[in-house]
Amino acid sequence: MTFYLIDPEIPAGFGQVSRDSSYDPPRVVSAHFKFHYPVDAELITSYSGAYAVTKPLADALAESDLTGYEFGPVTTSISALVEDPGVLVIPRLFGLIVTGRAFVDDFGIQGHSDLIASERAAEFLWNRDARLRDGANRLNKDGNIILDL
Repeated sequence: MTFYLIDPEIPAGFGQVSRDSSYDPPRVVSAHFKFHYPVDAELITSYSGAYAVTKPLADALAESDLTGYEFGPVTTSISALVEDPGVLVIPRLFGLIVTGRAFVDDFGIQGHSDLIASERAAEFLWNRDARLRDGANRLNKDGNIILDL
């Protein structure tokens, strides 16, 4: 099976993240996203390694048979550095808690916070947002990026 490193948009900076250290790697179970830029994608991340999805993507994932995730709480705010916070609209978000094992389930975490998706999960995401394909990298069985010539 083919797996991909997915590198979503980062419109949010450092915020509070709660991790459950009883898992290896530790699992993000809740997060606060402090937004600097508008949300233009259904799957986003922050510099703290948390992932979130919009309600439409959460609904689509819930209807799928993809494995290795659940939804959790997310809080949001707008960074004080944003010049005109009134124009920054933040959609309803759900935490994407990655519960799967990388290279086994459809979603998993490698290292501290790299999102790994099976080919079918990657295709699912790409069909919803083709821009996610641009930042994706195919991985070998050891988790190293395959450089296509």
